[in-house]
Amino acid sequence: MLQVYNKIYNNKIGAEVSYYFLINGHGLKKYYEVSYELISDINYEYSRYIIELQGNIKNIGKIENDMILYTPLLFSSIKAQRRLAVLSKFVLYVISIVNNIPIYRIPKKVEYYHNGVNMQLSVNAFIKTTYALIPRFEKIYRS
Repeated sequence: MLQVYNKIYNNKIGAEVSYYFLINGHGLKKYYEVSYELISDINYEYSRYIIELQGNIKNIGKIENDMILYTPLLFSSIKAQRRLAVLSKFVLYVISIVNNIPIYRIPKKVEYYHNGVNMQLSVNAFIKTTYALIPRFEKIYRS
């Protein structure tokens, strides 16, 4: 997994927050995964989105580089509690731009895991909220 963001908090309770990205664009199961990990003195949290893709994805190296480059800019403009969801949609946007594929043709299945609880999310709702965030993504990606 590729670490795209990391922050360490040093107050009364020490904590480290990390975001990771992994893409598998070829093979039998094509997917990308975005995960969040919080390690503190008193708590541990782990969440992730796994988005199964409909077709093969090209230019994986470019997508990974763009994620490393633009994630800090993205996180500076959104609230902390929404970061994982917005990051998962930003990956969809980057894949769409780099591969010149419409966003609605990319995801096949969306799953969300939070501390051992698995949920199947609506692909249609995921796509609609991605389209709602495109103006913000364009400002970041085109800068």
